[in-house]
Amino acid sequence: MSVRARMLTLLKRFSADERGVYAISFVMLAGFLLGMASLGLDGARFVSERARLSDAMEQAALALTAEDNGEGAARNYSLAKDYFRAYMRREIDVFTPKVVVKRGGSATNANMSYVEYRVSGQTLQESWFSSSLFPGFDKEVIVGDNGAARKYRSNMDVIFVTDFSGSMNDPFDGSTKLDELKRIVLQLSGELFSYNINNKVGFIPFSWGGKEGGYCDFPFVANGPYPNDTLNMDNVQDLEAIVNVPATIAAIPRRVNDIRIPLDHVDDVQTCLIASYSWKVPLTSSMSAVSQIKNMTAKGGTLVSSGVLLGVPYLAAGTASRKVMVIVSDGTDNPDRIKLTPRLLNAGMCDKIRRVISTDESVGKIAFIGIKYAPTVDWKQCVGEKNFYLPQNIKELEDDLRRAVFEEVGHNILKD
Repeated sequence: MSVRARMLTLLKRFSADERGVYAISFVMLAGFLLGMASLGLDGARFVSERARLSDAMEQAALALTAEDNGEGAARNYSLAKDYFRAYMRREIDVFTPKVVVKRGGSATNANMSYVEYRVSGQTLQESWFSSSLFPGFDKEVIVGDNGAARKYRSNMDVIFVTDFSGSMNDPFDGSTKLDELKRIVLQLSGELFSYNINNKVGFIPFSWGGKEGGYCDFPFVANGPYPNDTLNMDNVQDLEAIVNVPATIAAIPRRVNDIRIPLDHVDDVQTCLIASYSWKVPLTSSMSAVSQIKNMTAKGGTLVSSGVLLGVPYLAAGTASRKVMVIVSDGTDNPDRIKLTPRLLNAGMCDKIRRVISTDESVGKIAFIGIKYAPTVDWKQCVGEKNFYLPQNIKELEDDLRRAVFEEVGHNILKD
């Protein structure tokens, strides 16, 4: 066979040989295929991360709306970042979120307002398949999204039923319990009034009963007259003995003054706020009226049920869509041989109060705040676990009073 014939044979054989053709094709398409795989895998992951971030910001917006710390509060940013970190476990970094607060009124109800929190944020993510050899994402990618929530508020009547026993003058984080309580109540009152939806606030001080005019104010139905000429801690059991507990519960929310003991027949500073410069402040939308509490002083013993029953008629007379009673005390009833408060609780006092302060729009709310002590009476059963607070410092007292008054959590709305 000639050389030419052999060459032709080899060329024919080579052209017919398909071995390695796919390897060549793969090498030629490798960059494109790797790029598509990179974009697909990393892209799908970033879409998933953005969905997680969206969930985080929706929850952050709900939490911020529930707390409503106001525009620019540092708590807004720290709480939002905490939610980001809880949801986003693979990020390189979490950037400071942006929080926008909007407030407005209802177009259909003059006694309703809303607060809205919009949260937007970004996290820095690392690409898994970033390379200069094929198309793909950058080594680090910013993933961002936003969330929003709105909380509507109907108008409220809030009564603070406040222990004015002498122990309220005790030191408390460099101040006193009474001074901090008055400061926070004034702060919350100013906030309630600022919404311009006819919110009202009342303030009922108590010790062992209250005072009204020239008489002790005991809000109990009596079986008969008080048997003694004078009232003091030595004969308070005689007072308890004439209280008709079932009739007292049945009388709620009517104002009761069966037991009329003149203040000049009281020879014990523990009773009837006789040594306390204080008085009741009925429901009002006037800041100057609430500001009267600045000058009030505390002195006396403690009978929490008397304060609660003194406050009910004032709160029940309110006309707001929501009614809230906040009970504040820093000690157990005294003397400890008196069992009037647990008897009233066991007879259904709290359930009856809740019923009479409920409205068509809202179930009545009772909250209990025990300042730096452990109650021996089961107030948690009375108010419910979510409405029972035991603050140990000023910050906790402020947070708990705010939660007791402002309870709504809001709902998510359409985001940007």
